[in-house]
Parts: sequence; C-alpha cells; structure tokens
Amino acid sequence: MKKRNSVSLLQELSLLNGAPGFEKPVAEKIVESIGSLGTIKRDRMGGVMVEKIGSKSGPRVLLAAHMDEVALMVKGITESGFVKFVPLGGWWAHVLPSHRVNILSPKGIIPGVIGAMPPHHLSPADREKIMATKSMVIDIGALSRNEAEMMGVEAGLPIIPAVEWVQMANPDVVSGKAFDDRVGVAMMIEIMQRIGKHPNTIIGAGTTQEEVGTRGARTMATLANPDLAIILEGPPTDDLPGCAEFVQGALGKGPQIRAYDPTMVTNPGLFNLIKNVAKTKKIPHQVAIRESGGTDASVIHVHSLGVPSVVIGVPVRYAHSHIGMISLTDFEASVNLVCETIMKLDSKTFQNML
Repeated sequence: MKKRNSVSLLQELSLLNGAPGFEKPVAEKIVESIGSLGTIKRDRMGGVMVEKIGSKSGPRVLLAAHMDEVALMVKGITESGFVKFVPLGGWWAHVLPSHRVNILSPKGIIPGVIGAMPPHHLSPADREKIMATKSMVIDIGALSRNEAEMMGVEAGLPIIPAVEWVQMANPDVVSGKAFDDRVGVAMMIEIMQRIGKHPNTIIGAGTTQEEVGTRGARTMATLANPDLAIILEGPPTDDLPGCAEFVQGALGKGPQIRAYDPTMVTNPGLFNLIKNVAKTKKIPHQVAIRESGGTDASVIHVHSLGVPSVVIGVPVRYAHSHIGMISLTDFEASVNLVCETIMKLDSKTFQNML
C-alpha cells in the first residue's frame, strides 16, 4: 500500500470516536479494511479479530492494537446547565481546561468547552495549582439543567476531544487525536494488508478498554489463543526538554521496541530477534526501558501457559492529551519492522524462544 494511502488511513482512524467501551466505529473500520483477508471473530467486549492462515497453521502470531482512546464520560448536570464528568483513562488534569470536546448523544454531537477560570478571579496561590478534574465542568451553552437535557445530555454519554487533523510545516509530522492507539490499529491493518506468504498464522486484533485496565485484552487472548504476541502501540515520547535522563522515544528516530515496563519483561528471544531484524534490514529503532505504564501485553503475556510478547510502537508526542504528534517515517518503519519479523517467525524460531 502506498504511503499516501497510509496517511489517509491514519487520518480516518484518528478522527473516529472510540471512548473505552464505545469502540464500535473503530471495530467496523477494521472489518471493512481487512475482513476479506481471513476469518472474522468477535469477543463479547466488542473486540474484533481477523485470522489469516499462512503456509503453516502455527505459530499463531497475534498483532494486537487497542481501539479505545482516553476520553471522558458525563456524570451529571448542574442546576445552571454545566456538565460534570469523569475521566476514562489517564488524563493529567493540567491539559483539560479550555479545550473543545464533543458529547456523543443519541440526538447527535453536542459541542462543549471545558471551562477555565479567568486569571482575574484567581489568587496568586491558586494560579499555581492544578484544578482537580472533579471540580471542572463542560460548558455547552445551556443556561439550565432542563435546557441541557433538552439538548440531549444525560449521564453515561461518552465525551471525546474535538480535534482537527493537521499536517505540520514539516510534512513528515502530523497532529491529531487518539494516536494512542489508532496508530497501532493503522499499523495492524497495514501489516495484514501488506504481508504476503508467511510461515505462520497471523491474527490482526482490535482490543477494547485498554485505557481503563486492559480489560478487552483478556477476552481477546481467550478468543485468539496466540502462541506469540506483538502489541502495536503509540507510546509517549520522552524527547521534550527536561522529560527524561535518557531519550528512548524520540520523534523521527524509528519504532520503539520495549524491553521492560512494570507489567512485563519482554521475552529475550523475541526481543533479540526483532533487534537483529532491524539491524539487518537497516530499520532505525529505539529501545525503551519504561519505569511506569503498561499495555495490553501485561495480560496477554500471562494468558494460559504464557505468550511471549513484545511492544512495538510509533512514538507519540503529547500522548494522553487532546492533540498528539507522530512522524510518518516512524510509522512506515514500524510497519516494515513488524512485517519483516513475521516472516522470520516459523515454528523452529518460535521453539528456540521458549
């Protein structure tokens, strides 16, 4: 598939709405894109997988990407018509005020703005504080609770950042919402479409509710029953000034291969195989040792008798905020790395990892 089509796919996936528990639009896009390549199966959490058998039935290689994005949910409405909310996923409260959001109502999209107190009404001490999420409200222009309800607001509705897709002055860099983890979903679709004859069975899967506890990964592991898993992610970059002692996830430096996070130690055999593939094929890459965070790999790698797993990701600047940035070159390199790795994963190679 041409790079320009990859960009179109990334844009479409980024702009889809998929709060945790509300991933159906993304699942439908996966089926539309790769459903004809193999057998479609679904779990009862909303996850979807497509199984593509190669020259051998095993090993079963799972390519997993979570479909949800960090979002919010309507908690209630004040008497004055402001909307209270709870976070779905890990937000830093500092990034929320003044941003536009869309409340997804059965009556249609209800635009709103997360209120920000003007500095005129803040004491010098309060200006230095971060407002707690529970103290924030969304202003939808309603002047009463009844008016807000008439617009279609009710408890339990998902709320999504209202963000445009923008190609930056550097044409290799694009910005948009939900790159964690629509960039992983795009990778999975591209890999499934590009891969030709392969010595295994590959399973392209979209999982649910990763941002609220890797819940859909548990059900997907049961459905897919993989021998090995490659988790496709949009990990946060650490290339901002003062962010990290060692930069292990910079924009434009290639895919990030995770060796460790607090939820999983990557299988050494799989880790070394991927590094060797990257070096042999001259694919730029970065190795990450993460001291916080986790992914769907946390539950997939301990499924059944164990599933050797690795996380490969396209670094995302400003992850878990309204707007992220990625490098298209990083995306292309990540897809190539996984495709080349899959071609090496025959039964003998898999057995040597164990």
